[in-house]
Amino acid sequence: MTYALLCLMLLAPGVARAQETSGWLREPLPAASIHLAEPDADEIVVVINDNALGGNHAGLFAGNLLIDPAGSYMGMRERDKAWPGPSLADYAHYQTTDGPKVRFYRFRPDTQTFKTIASRMRDAGPTPPLFCAVTVQNLLAGLAPFPGIESVGFTTPSALGRRLDTLVRQGGTGECQRLDGTPC
Repeated sequence: MTYALLCLMLLAPGVARAQETSGWLREPLPAASIHLAEPDADEIVVVINDNALGGNHAGLFAGNLLIDPAGSYMGMRERDKAWPGPSLADYAHYQTTDGPKVRFYRFRPDTQTFKTIASRMRDAGPTPPLFCAVTVQNLLAGLAPFPGIESVGFTTPSALGRRLDTLVRQGGTGECQRLDGTPC
């Protein structure tokens, strides 16, 4: 009995303070301003949702082909019978439900590399939860213009984003964009 009373006393003030904390989100996040060009037919776009420690999600477009490993985008959007199919703008908007920290890494590989990535995407099986970035990284591994991107057993969306940041900064082989289309 004393133990239960002690636990109740310790928990009650914490709950009361949590309800009074001014930092709680009281209103929905403002709509993000999304100004992104759709991927060209020969363009690779890596999407990194970085709204949490380690990142929330990673996805990949090869032209208009999307892989959303371990994601819910396709399942949620397909519920709407009028949905026209995936687009970068719609995918970006979907990712902003977690917040505005979403980056887009755009690359234009040679034709053979593009075909290899698209083929790998089509052949990819299901992805277990928490392995979205692993799938995306492994789809790019060992190909130009992705030197230093190696096949891994585990990584996070944030870590993959840092690797891509290095490629963009040092190699000049691609570009990073924010939701509004400005450079990262």
